[in-house]
Amino acid sequence: MPKDDPLRVIITELGGVPHLGSDELKAARDRAITLELTNRFANVEDPHAEEKALWVQAKRGVLAILRVQPSTELYDSLLQDVTDDHEAIWEDIVDRQLAADKMRFKRNRRMPSTTGKEGTYRLEDIQS
Repeated sequence: MPKDDPLRVIITELGGVPHLGSDELKAARDRAITLELTNRFANVEDPHAEEKALWVQAKRGVLAILRVQPSTELYDSLLQDVTDDHEAIWEDIVDRQLAADKMRFKRNRRMPSTTGKEGTYRLEDIQS
């Protein structure tokens, strides 16, 4: 691990890794531990942040088109004329996503996993 590694810096600030037989570790097992986290890297400016945001926005736009106008070639999908059927498909996608968002808000639970098929694309991904 390099000396300037962020994880190494944090472990050093915490006083190192506790030993398995230490009294401090034994006492910690018997009571609840609270840990307040602050992002010390939040103020780090990414010189390419605006460019990355534009790429993400473009990718989300393409994904929206592919959901409504699937094709084996991206070029063909982008050149297809928009039909009434495509409009109906998009309205259905928007309605289902709005209903899902309302249910999620009502349940007020943690965010669902984004590893499933439904989590791979959401309406909020293309909203700006």
